[in-house]
Amino acid sequence: EGFAMVAPYAKGKRSFYEEPRSKVLQFVEWVCSDAGRAAGCPDVDPSRVFLFGFSDGATVGVELLTSKRFAGGVIAAYGFTGTLPPKALQRLRDVPVWVFHSADDVIFPVSCADKLVAGLRGVNSKDVVRYSRFDKDQEGFTGDVRGHSTGITASKDPEVYKWLLSL
Repeated sequence: EGFAMVAPYAKGKRSFYEEPRSKVLQFVEWVCSDAGRAAGCPDVDPSRVFLFGFSDGATVGVELLTSKRFAGGVIAAYGFTGTLPPKALQRLRDVPVWVFHSADDVIFPVSCADKLVAGLRGVNSKDVVRYSRFDKDQEGFTGDVRGHSTGITASKDPEVYKWLLSL
């Protein structure tokens, strides 16, 4: 209670790159509108909408956070291997972000999240970036998905919700 969470998911798609980011933003605007409420959406305070991104959704989530539409984000198993451009980092300045990643992630290396966190901390004037970096998979996953369960870890951590409500 007290906030809404948007969690992009690429069901039925090879990746998020088949969908324009504007569709997610339009959906959020609709949910927060009179039309959304008339269609049965709960009353949502537009300033209390957060983003939860896992895996490919984490990469898209960081991109969506640059829109300043969201009050903050939880990013788990981030997979962008490059460095965010300076303009993106400036847009993310003072946006609260909590990043989760596991060092034994066999899908996306933890260095992706390490670079993201370093970049975010480099432009932030206040302590708005949190990082939960685990040595091993917290959910006990093995094989092809070992270490790639931080979305589950983050979503069931009560501290995440306390933090969101504190923002």
